[in-house]
Amino acid sequence: MAKTLANGRADASHDQPADDGGLNSDDRDSYAAQPLWLRTLLSAAVFVWPFVYLSNQVVPRDGHYTGIDNDFGYAFYNYKVYLLDQLSRLRFPLWSPSEGAGFPFYSDPLPQTFYPFNLLLAAFYRCAGGYTEYDHQIFTIFAVSIFSLGLFHWLQQLPLQLRPVLFATLVMAVSFKVTETMRFPNSIHTAAWYPWILFAVTKIMRSQSAGQAARYGLLLTFFGVCMLTGGYPYFVYYSLFLFGPYLMVFLIPALRRRLWRQPLGSWRTSLAVLCAAGAAAFLLCAPYLSKMSQLMRETAKRGGGDFDYATEHEFRFIHTIGALIFPPSSQPEGWYYFGLIGVLLILLYLFDWRAWRRRGETEMLAAPWYQDRWIKIFFLVWIGAISYITYGRYSHLFLLLWKHMPLFANLRVWGRMNIILVPIIAWLLALAYTSFEDLLARKAGPHTRTARRWTPLAVLTACYLIALGAQLYLFKHQWYDFYWAKLGDFKHVRAKDVLFLVSGAAGFLVLAGLLIFAAAGRRFTRPALALTLAALVAVSALDMRPVGSQMWTYPAVCVERITRNVAEQNQNSFNVPRTDEEKLIPIVEPFNVGIMPNWYYKRYVQFLDQTNNELAARRQLLGVADGKKLYFSETLDHPTIQAFLDDAARFAVPLRVNSYTGDELTLDVHAPVPGYLSFIDNWDPDWEASIDGETVPIELLFGTFKSVRLPAGEHRVVFTYRPKFFSR
Repeated sequence: MAKTLANGRADASHDQPADDGGLNSDDRDSYAAQPLWLRTLLSAAVFVWPFVYLSNQVVPRDGHYTGIDNDFGYAFYNYKVYLLDQLSRLRFPLWSPSEGAGFPFYSDPLPQTFYPFNLLLAAFYRCAGGYTEYDHQIFTIFAVSIFSLGLFHWLQQLPLQLRPVLFATLVMAVSFKVTETMRFPNSIHTAAWYPWILFAVTKIMRSQSAGQAARYGLLLTFFGVCMLTGGYPYFVYYSLFLFGPYLMVFLIPALRRRLWRQPLGSWRTSLAVLCAAGAAAFLLCAPYLSKMSQLMRETAKRGGGDFDYATEHEFRFIHTIGALIFPPSSQPEGWYYFGLIGVLLILLYLFDWRAWRRRGETEMLAAPWYQDRWIKIFFLVWIGAISYITYGRYSHLFLLLWKHMPLFANLRVWGRMNIILVPIIAWLLALAYTSFEDLLARKAGPHTRTARRWTPLAVLTACYLIALGAQLYLFKHQWYDFYWAKLGDFKHVRAKDVLFLVSGAAGFLVLAGLLIFAAAGRRFTRPALALTLAALVAVSALDMRPVGSQMWTYPAVCVERITRNVAEQNQNSFNVPRTDEEKLIPIVEPFNVGIMPNWYYKRYVQFLDQTNNELAARRQLLGVADGKKLYFSETLDHPTIQAFLDDAARFAVPLRVNSYTGDELTLDVHAPVPGYLSFIDNWDPDWEASIDGETVPIELLFGTFKSVRLPAGEHRVVFTYRPKFFSR
């Protein structure tokens, strides 16, 4: 093993290019060189930063706060309350009888059922006496803090200095794609683990012993489980386009020499640990992922393969331009605006003359390593490929992947894929900031040409004027996306469109002023560079915050915490009339048999579509009229709902519900004649039934509800929802 590790280190040293000089070569500015107290303070500041930036959503005033709207409440919070109430009573819910006339709970991605942090929330629910939307909002911002801290610790593993890492982290952690994603708490909790997985992979590749690699492998397994159970499978799938190219940096020698520039451990050990950790995370989550995939295939329009449905939310090149310089013109589903300062820094870095100029043998001014043109090409190709995929039907690459990549056709709203651009842009932005600091701190020699000293300012000005021209054109012609122009969720920020012009101009003036000082021979010291960092972060935050902290928000009121008591509501549900509203799981009684568009079982949705001409009879059957969910009939073969109800009305059958947990119904019934007991709750392959202790097959009423055939006489009937991996 020692020989293997030595060979690995030797290979890594051989990959190392000679130091090019420049600011980045000073180890005193690295994170590792700082004292422990300062590193702890910096980590704490990075973690707290999202709470500061989003303070309007964190700090209530006079009982009011800025709440997150859109899908946040009815599609995510309500599920979380249901789950936490069950967990706090040491029950694990499998089936949800309170929505869509019965639907799986544990394999539905919305409840985020297996997410490890649910244990902490369940303890909070029990101790605090409930869980409000405000609490869930704090939990959501907590995910942004996890993302921010992970981004910081991953970037400082790369050959980057502390200030560029801080700038990239503080800007990208609150960029528009992150804050826009908060309306889907599950999605931000899934994406929060991207940088931590990158961190663990990097640590494993750097490990100088098998034991060290194994320890980080355990961390990678935990991070992988958190991502896989985060409850947003789209973001899990997108991560393939993030982690795959990142591994190429280590596996392809040319990329490794240019981008990594650090010693590596044993290839054999590192790759073995990566494979083992990835396999462990996947195997731990495989039952959940398999059942979720099965459920999606059985839901309306979520099974994949519908090209029009998958590409109905368009994201095109104009939206990419808007996402970079003028968000009102971009489709919010794919927003990733991070302030015009960041865009200008990247453009200044990309167009640095030292990267693209052919240097002769007598060239005296060597470019730093990060100015390598192939590094820039790598990032442009990576970002460009992902952006091109998001164009959907307008992208040949998308069409190719749609036809040939497994599971690709199961996803939709492809602008959301831009979430994986956040860590990629953060890396690029850190390199760009490194280059900018080098321009500020590099001392011009006595023979440095005047034109060369002022070239960066000229490049910056040209880039800004082009960006400003595009901004003014879009602003003047109101070339705005539908969400911004007409959707009610954005009416509170529409008047702020002009602020992007103002803050962009302010950002340019700050950068130009710094370059003027540098060109005039004012060399920036470390304190001056620290002040520069603070100023650029502040201006970037002021650029993003007026809209970035207000997206998908509404004026909310703090409410008192209360517990739900799902078990009691389940037991009472046979006497409480249900509703047929268009919504997901209700937070309180009554239970609901309505549906949301493109959700719930296809067979149940088809049943509703086919019985629109029997609304009164259907409402009776579904318990909307009186809460009744149990019927005894002589046969199931009826052409209409009314015919079935007439059959059931002939028998006054004594029924006694002994217990009902949502997952199991136990009842005693006296059948006057041989017939069928129907439970108006959707069937699923994992439902089982027994009569007097003997397992019996479940038949379907109207193709969707559970029924069992009963002989005449007294019987105990049990319906049990038992997923196969929970079988006894």
